[in-house]
Amino acid sequence: MSEETAEIKKGRSFRGVSAEQRRAERHRKFVDAGLQLFGTHGFYNTKVRELCAEAHLTERYFYESFKSTEELFAQVFREAVESMQQHILTAIMGQSHQGSLALIRAGLEAFLKFVRQDPRVARILFIEVPQVRLEHGSLIEETMNAFDRMLTQFGNVLFPPPKDPLIRMDLIAAGLNGSNAHIVARWVYGGFQQPLEVVLENCYAVFAGVANYLSGGKTAVSVS
Repeated sequence: MSEETAEIKKGRSFRGVSAEQRRAERHRKFVDAGLQLFGTHGFYNTKVRELCAEAHLTERYFYESFKSTEELFAQVFREAVESMQQHILTAIMGQSHQGSLALIRAGLEAFLKFVRQDPRVARILFIEVPQVRLEHGSLIEETMNAFDRMLTQFGNVLFPPPKDPLIRMDLIAAGLNGSNAHIVARWVYGGFQQPLEVVLENCYAVFAGVANYLSGGKTAVSVS
């Protein structure tokens, strides 16, 4: 048994670093390895041994942090979404003196720039997640729901209250999330060939249309 292993078992410091700190560092290395491999090779083409090689750690340490590659993928996904949300919030707060439509545009632009700046994150969010979600939905569903809730909160602030009692902001938010996800997924699949400005205008058109409808600019078509 090595000195480091013995110290880990005792929970003591090793070379001035506590066992808890070392576990956190190993956990971080696997998350970084997951981002790299899931974001370049894909979830289904990534095995535990490859993650260990990327992290320069053994399988024993992988299972110290994660029960499975699915659990690691969920962690990588959560961190990507949290970072994306922070980028969007920062952009919106920087335009807080502007009107609702300007805030929407600022948030969408920040969202698109975030997606484009790291192809690994883009692949995970818009190529890998839809596939993994089919088999392991419970691992990432709560994160998706959290993003819907964020859009709902924004909608309650940015959009006028619906006059029609049948209109629910949480469902509107889910629809906005889904429609823009499909637009951006096509952008990602196409290798970002469309200029960001084109994608932005089309995403913005969806939000602006909803804002116009909720403000009374359009009326729903009655089907009898």
